[in-house]
Amino acid sequence: MRPVTIAVCSALFLTSTAAAQSPELDTSASPSTTVEEQAGQPQPVGVIDRFAASMYGLEPAGEPDVMTAAGRNEVILRAPMRLIKEGVLGGELAMRQVRMKQGSRVTYRRFTARTGMEAQNIEAWCGQGEIDQWGWRPTTVCMILTPDGRATLATPPLDLGSWWSVTAIAPTSASERVDRVEILPVEDPTPIDLELVLDRIRSGEVKLRRRLAGPDVTGERRVFPRIGDAERPLQPDGAATYVYDGLELRLTPNVEAKTVSIASARVAPPLDASFAEEGGLARRLEILTRPPEELQPTEFVVGGVRFDPSALVVDGSPLGPRGVLAKGTMSHARTGRVTQDIEMGTMLNARIPAGAAAHQVEIFRGLALGGRTSRFWCASVSALTVFGRQNDQLTCFRRAGEGYEGVWPDQGRTWLATTDQSTTPVFRRADALHIEESEIDLIGPMEVRLEIQRIVRDLITVRIFARRDEQDALVMTVTRLVENGQAVIPMWSHRLVLTVADGKAQASLTADGDGEGLPSVGTYP
Repeated sequence: MRPVTIAVCSALFLTSTAAAQSPELDTSASPSTTVEEQAGQPQPVGVIDRFAASMYGLEPAGEPDVMTAAGRNEVILRAPMRLIKEGVLGGELAMRQVRMKQGSRVTYRRFTARTGMEAQNIEAWCGQGEIDQWGWRPTTVCMILTPDGRATLATPPLDLGSWWSVTAIAPTSASERVDRVEILPVEDPTPIDLELVLDRIRSGEVKLRRRLAGPDVTGERRVFPRIGDAERPLQPDGAATYVYDGLELRLTPNVEAKTVSIASARVAPPLDASFAEEGGLARRLEILTRPPEELQPTEFVVGGVRFDPSALVVDGSPLGPRGVLAKGTMSHARTGRVTQDIEMGTMLNARIPAGAAAHQVEIFRGLALGGRTSRFWCASVSALTVFGRQNDQLTCFRRAGEGYEGVWPDQGRTWLATTDQSTTPVFRRADALHIEESEIDLIGPMEVRLEIQRIVRDLITVRIFARRDEQDALVMTVTRLVENGQAVIPMWSHRLVLTVADGKAQASLTADGDGEGLPSVGTYP
C-alpha cells in the first residue's frame, strides 16, 4: 500500500497465497494462474491439487468420487470440499454504495499489498453482498478488519467468480469506517467441489483441467474458477496416470471417441493423515502462512534513531527557513553484530561479512486502512562490481517467505537507512540473518537536528536530520498547523512548542508530553 495518501483506495489487495482467478465459462485462465506439472512420472501422493485448494481456504469434506469414463470437458474426479473458516454475518453492514445483509455467508480471507519494504496483510471476511450501480445488484463484498478495531468495506476489481473464490479486492472508501459485526457459525457448510476435467486427448498425452465448482454470489447458479492444468504423458502401455491426494487414476484414452476410461487405486494415504495433529494439510498450510502479529510502534524510536527529547538543546531565538530549532546527540535505536557471513547467493558473490555491524529501522506509516509498522535490519553488503569489489552497498532485509529479501532503500546512509521505499530492483536473498543484537550502539552516536524547511501561511514544516561523518541523512518531515500563533510537535514525554510570527518560529521545549510521538505526525522519506 502506498503511504500517507488515499491512493490506497484504488490499490488492489491480492491474496497472499493465490493469484486472481476467473469463472471458467467467462474467460480462460491467464498464464500466471495456470499451474503446470512436469511431464513424466506422477507425483507419489498428489500434492498440487490439495495445495491449490488450500489457497482458497478449502479442505476435504469427504472421499473423492471417481468416474468410470469421461469425454472432453467432462469430470473425471470430483472431490467434495468445505471452507475452513465460514460463517454468517450477525448484523447488517452498509457503506456508501455497498452493503451486506444480516445472515450473509462469509469466509475468511487474507490479502497482501506490496510496497517498498513491507507486505501488508489485510484480514477480511468476504461474502454475499450488494452494490448500487443503477440499482442494487448482487456482488462480493469484504469486511476488512482495520487496526482500529472497526471495519471498512471492499469489492473485487473484477466481478467474476463468487464470494468464496475472491482473491483480489479494492476498498470502496479506505478511510471510511463502520462498526464490525459478529461472525456466527454455520450449521451447513457451503458445498464446493474440486474437479478434474478431461480437457483434450492429443498425440502422446492427456491434458486435464483443474477447477473448483460452487455457488455464485446469488446461490442460483454455479461458477467454476480454474486453478491449473496438468499434462500427463502416455506410458508404453497406452495409458496415462495421475495421482490425486494418494489416489492414482489410470486414464486409458480412446483417441477416436475422444474419451478416457478410468480406473483408480490408492497408492498412498491421504495427505491429511500426515498432518492429523494440525487438523489436516490445509490447516497446516494456514499456520505456516499466518502473518506475524501486528507490530506496534516503539516509544522514542524514529526510523533507526533512539530519539531522546531530553538531549535536545533548543535555540530559542526567532528563526526562518534553514534555521536549526534544536539539536542533540543521539544513538541508533538498535544495532547488532553479524556472527557469520550472510550469503546472498548471487553471481556477484554478494555477502555481509561476519563482524559487520547492522542497524534496525522501524517505519510507521499512517495509511488510510490504518497505521502500520514495519521493522527490518540494514547493513552494508560487499559485492563485485565493474569497478571491483564494493563494500558499502546499503541493503535492508525484510521477511519474504521462509527467508529474507534484500532491498536498496531510496534514502539514507550506510550508517542509517531512513525509509522503507525502494525504486531500484535488487535480487538479493538470504536464508537467515545471523545477527546478534547488542546492548550498546555498535555504529556510534549521531547528531540529530530539527531544521525549519518552510513557513507558509498557517503551516510550518520541520525536517529532522541525522548527521555523522560529515554526512546528512533525512529522517523525517513534520508539517504542523499553526493555530493562535503556535504549532506543537509531540515528542512522547516532551513537546516542542513553536511560536510563529512574521515568517519566523521561536522554539521552546516542555516536559509535558501526553505520550504521542513523532511517527504519529511525521512522514518518513
